[in-house]
Amino acid sequence: MMSDVRFSLDKLVAHRGLQLNYPENTALSLAKAVEFGALFIELDIQFSSDSLPIIYHDADLQRVSGQSGNIFQYSRQELLKLPAFEPERLGQRFKSERIAPLEAIVNLLKNNPQVTAFVELKEESIAHCGREAMLAEVDAVLEPVKHQTVIISYDYLLVLRAREHHWPKVGVVLKQWHDIESDIVKNTNSDFIFVDHEIIPETIELNALTMAPLVAYEVDNIQLGQQLIARGVSMLETYKLESFVTEKTDREEAKLFST
Repeated sequence: MMSDVRFSLDKLVAHRGLQLNYPENTALSLAKAVEFGALFIELDIQFSSDSLPIIYHDADLQRVSGQSGNIFQYSRQELLKLPAFEPERLGQRFKSERIAPLEAIVNLLKNNPQVTAFVELKEESIAHCGREAMLAEVDAVLEPVKHQTVIISYDYLLVLRAREHHWPKVGVVLKQWHDIESDIVKNTNSDFIFVDHEIIPETIELNALTMAPLVAYEVDNIQLGQQLIARGVSMLETYKLESFVTEKTDREEAKLFST
C-alpha cells in the first residue's frame, strides 16, 4: 500500500493559479501560486470581441463573473471592468477582483525567472479570431518572457501553427488517448503532452512510451498522484497545490532560486 508521500514542486502545475483558495485565472490567483513557490503555473486564454487576449476559461461569463452574457459580446476594455470572483464557489469575498489581460503575467514572469507558464489557448476563440490572429496577439504580448511560456491547446492545428512559428515550447492537450498516435500530434513535436488522467488506458505502460513528458490533470488527491507518477506520468496538474507539496523547504528553495 502506498504511503501519502508528497511531491516536489518540479512535479506540479498550479491549475489556473492557486485555484483552491482564490478565484481561478485571476492575477491574484496566479501571483499567489508563485508566492507559494510554484515553478509551473497554468492559465487559460480567451479573446474579446475586438480579438484581444484575456485570462479566462469559460466563454460564458456566469460562473466566474456572476453575470449573463458571452465574452465575445464585449470589447476587452469592457471585460477588464468585470469581476472575476467565482461567486457560487467563493461567495462575495473576491468581488473586487477583475478579469485580467494576458499582459498581467508578463511582470510576474519577469520577476520570477524560475517560473514557467503553460498558456492554454481556448478553442472557443478560434471561430471569431482565427488561429493566426490569436498566435500573433499572444506573441506580441509574451515576447519579453517567451522563453518562460509554453503554448498549449486542445486544438492540435493551433499547436502545430505555434511550432511552425518557432514558439520555443508547445504542448497538446489530448482530446482522446489514441490521438497520441495521430500524425498531427506527432508533427507538433510537443515538448509536453497534457492528458486527463481518466482517459489514460490502464493497460498502457507509460514508461515504455517514447514521447514528450506527460502532464496529467485534474489530479486532486495524493494517492492518485503517486500512482500516476509510478506509472510514468512526469507531472501533475492540480488545483490543490499546497496539499501536494513535500515540505516548506521546497518553497524556500524556489524563492532562493529567484533571487
